Amino acid sequence: EWDFGTIQTIDPAGTESCRRVREGMRCWNQPVQWWLQHYVHQRMPPWHPTLRATGTMLVSAYWHGLHGGYYLSFLSVPLWLAAERAAEAALQRHWADGGGLLAAAPHWFLKMRVFEYLGVAFALRDAASTLRYWASIGFCLHLLPL
Repeated sequence: EWDFGTIQTIDPAGTESCRRVREGMRCWNQPVQWWLQHYVHQRMPPWHPTLRATGTMLVSAYWHGLHGGYYLSFLSVPLWLAAERAAEAALQRHWADGGGLLAAAPHWFLKMRVFEYLGVAFALRDAASTLRYWASIGFCLHLLPL
């Protein structure tokens, strides 16, 4: 059955209110996300989530165009997804309920900064300009998840 949800491209409320990079990505460019999930991500090795994410992001970068900034941005996402998994696993031991608002607020704030940081690559498009900008702020949101 066809309805607006079939062609919905973005979930604005979800994009702004979710607290994880993974959730934010699923709220953005939804038809492409669906296609990537069903035709790329599910065909990657299930035992290695970072490899799955990297392969999916590589195809997504190609899908968006042949601009170096797109590849830098998309190929930075698996780093953040791995960092989120590790942070949540570590926090889960300390907070049975996931930390509630105490954990949600800083996580949401950081997710928004990650989107801004990676979004610069979309605005600048070429790899040299993107790397120059990221270097000017010390690659801070590449070093933090490490």
